[in-house]
This record gives sequence, structure tokens and C-alpha cells, in this order.
Amino acid sequence: MPMDEPTIEEWLDRHHVEIVRTHALGLDGTPIGKYLNRGKFLSALAKGHGIADMALAMDLTGNPHMTFWHAFRNRVFGDIALMPDLDTIISDGRNPDLGHIICDFVNADGSPISLCPRSLLRRVTQEVAAAGYEVKAAFELEFYLYHNSFEEARKQDYQQLEPVGATPKRMIYSLRNAYTASDFMSAVIKSLNWQQLKWESWNDEGDNGQLELNFSPADPVTAADGISRARQVIYEIARDKNMAVTFMTRPGTGYSNGLHIHHSLLANGKPAFVQAGGSTDLMKHWIAGIVATMPGAVSLLCPSINSCRRLIEFGAPPTTPSWAEEDKSAALRVITRTPELARLEHRLAAGDANPYLALATILAGGLAGLRHQLTPPPPLSHLGWALPEDTEHLPNTLMAAYEALGKDPYLPQILGEDLVRYWRKTRRDHWLAFHTQGGDPETRSPTLWEHQRHFELA
Repeated sequence: MPMDEPTIEEWLDRHHVEIVRTHALGLDGTPIGKYLNRGKFLSALAKGHGIADMALAMDLTGNPHMTFWHAFRNRVFGDIALMPDLDTIISDGRNPDLGHIICDFVNADGSPISLCPRSLLRRVTQEVAAAGYEVKAAFELEFYLYHNSFEEARKQDYQQLEPVGATPKRMIYSLRNAYTASDFMSAVIKSLNWQQLKWESWNDEGDNGQLELNFSPADPVTAADGISRARQVIYEIARDKNMAVTFMTRPGTGYSNGLHIHHSLLANGKPAFVQAGGSTDLMKHWIAGIVATMPGAVSLLCPSINSCRRLIEFGAPPTTPSWAEEDKSAALRVITRTPELARLEHRLAAGDANPYLALATILAGGLAGLRHQLTPPPPLSHLGWALPEDTEHLPNTLMAAYEALGKDPYLPQILGEDLVRYWRKTRRDHWLAFHTQGGDPETRSPTLWEHQRHFELA
């Protein structure tokens, strides 16, 4: 039920909540927030509660972006704010005094900030609605689980960790492997159920110690909120159990963590991609836009040096800007078994992608295809790896993706010129940090520099 300020006080009374933890995701997907006592939380509802502006302008190590600026930045270090979305408040389930709430980044006067990932996704979703369509989206979340604690992992430089599994062999859907993780996952599921995060299934994934958790379709912002909250739940339960978990895209030399994103469109409550006569023109234009913007989208979907390591032949992720019916080697898998099940599975996003930015980018591609009446290329008719050199491939390095986004004619129109410009500067900053702070550009394996940035914070 949508809440207003008097209602929120009643909710706090009814749930005996005296402390509210606020939660937002920075550009790199790092969870940010504060623990507020009840009085402070209520008094700050009008304009949000203050945080330093560097919270939205810093890298994964907490270093502020000092050599480039955005309009929201203060000339000196100043404040912006986190604005709670009252409809997202929940109780903790384990700590009886604690509640949680999702926030947007806003200026100190309460006005919107265009760099806010959650606000961006809401705006893009509204643009789809203005075109006459409702979006349903669902995520597949992958992560690695280890018997080691985070402290042990750090002491061992993240090497020789002990994955949770029944065998060192790489398998998929193994019930023996899943059973060894079942106590951990039971605690996760219990917390997800308490927070009313609707999940559908979980399973052993393709690598030793790797798990996948699939979520039910929801509106885009709710779906991305769910991934933000689920990652935090999984992290906290791992820490409480003296274990380690990571959403880092490629923590080792094996398979990578991905973030597959499904979405469909409805018109007047009915499926819009497929009707009785087959695929609609809407679906064709939508696919065309997503494929056309895919090279530039890599920058936002695979946002780090580590996540670009995912884009290798026969490694499971796609390597070409492609689409096909029921082909998991294509970047965009089209599913049209029935009109009700018709959807697109975008298989490119890395495990460390910001879910708000990733989904906004995908929807922006579809919107571009619709607005410009783009025509899709032929569908992939064969396995999507090891194709001839003259086949167009996706950029597979951070700076190649940076260049591709700079050349994209469509995404800046929808995501915003200022956001794309600022984002590209953050990627260049990330690349420079890797090459000047200890990253090894010659190695094909993840470096300690990457582990220190991504293992626990991604």
C-alpha cells in the first residue's frame, strides 16, 4: 500500500521499528546508506537525509572523482541527500528494532539528480509507459560461495579458497553440490521471504561453488530493488555464518558470474511482443534497437576490468551483438513459446553490473529501436562463438567499450548526455587506476588489484 508520512509513523509503531537503515546503490553498484534513529528518519522525510556528494562520485575504493565533475557536485565537498521511497520500507526479520528502506539520490533541496541510477530507471520506464507499454522484468543472480571467511580470503590474497560443493569438478544443476549449500540458501530464502522478495528457484550453477538465484517478474524498479536487497541479504548471511560470498564477475579462471535480465512488454495488460499471428512489429523494432546499441551498452553492462574478462569465446557469455530464438549463445535470447511467455533474455550483463543502470540501458535500446523504426539484423543461425574475423564482435575491453559508447547515436538521447559523459569518465578513471595502482595488463587471470576492489564490494 502506498504510504504517506502519517501512515509511515503508524507502520513504525506497528512493527516496533526504532532504527531505519537507508539503502541506495552508487554508480558502481556499491550499497550506500545510513542507520537513522526513528526521530531523525521522520524529520528528514521532506528532503531526505544528508550524505556527502562524493557518495555518488567515488570509485569502489572510496576515492572521490576529483578530476571531473557533474552539475550536482559542489565546488567544495558538500552534501546531497538520500530520499526514502516510503513504499519500500520493510522490517528486518532478524533484528526486531530494525527496518530497511530504499532511497534515491537527490540534491540537498530534494530535487532530482540525473546520475541517480534508480531515478534513471524510473524515468526510462516512464518513457516506455508513455509509448503505451508496461514493462515486466526479472533477474537471474549468480554468485560464488566459499567455506572461508572474508578475513581468511583477504589473508590468502583470495587464492586457494574452498568453494562450497560436493566435487571440484565443474557441473551444473548438481543436486549434490546444491545440497552442500542448502543450509546457507535456506537462511537466504527465509530472509527473502520475510522481505517479500519474490524468488522462483535456485540451483547449482556451472562452476564449483557457484549458485544461481532466479527472481519473479516485477516492474523494473521493483525488480532492480529486489536484486539490490538480495545481494545485501546474501552478503550478510555469509558474514554471519563465517563464510564468504562474491558477486565479482570473474573471481578465478573458471566461469564468470552473470546477471541475465529478462523483460517483456504488455499493452493494456496483454502481451505485446507476440500475438496470435506471431511476433509483432513492436518486437522486431525493440530487438533491433537493443542489438544496435549493444556495443555501446557493454560499458554499462560490463562496467569493470574484471567484468570485461567475462567476454571470451566459449566461456558462456555472448561475444557478438546478436539475437536468436532460444539460442543461449546469442546476446539476446528470444523466447516466444506462447504469447504469455514471450520475453527477451539479455545475457550480456556481468555479475557486478548495477541492476538499475543495466536494465535502464536495455530498455533504452528497445525504445531507440521503436522510435527510429529500426530493422533487426538476421537472427543468429549457428553457435555464436569462434565466428569468422569479419563477424562483428562486441568490445571485450574496458576502453573498447568506452569508445563504443562514445560513438553510440541512440543511448545518450534516452539515458541523458550528461550521464553518459560522466559515466565514460568514470570508466577511463577505472582503467587508469588499474594501470597505475598495481593491475597487471598482461595477465589473463584476475589480479589482486581486482580482488581487493570487487570481491567483497561488488
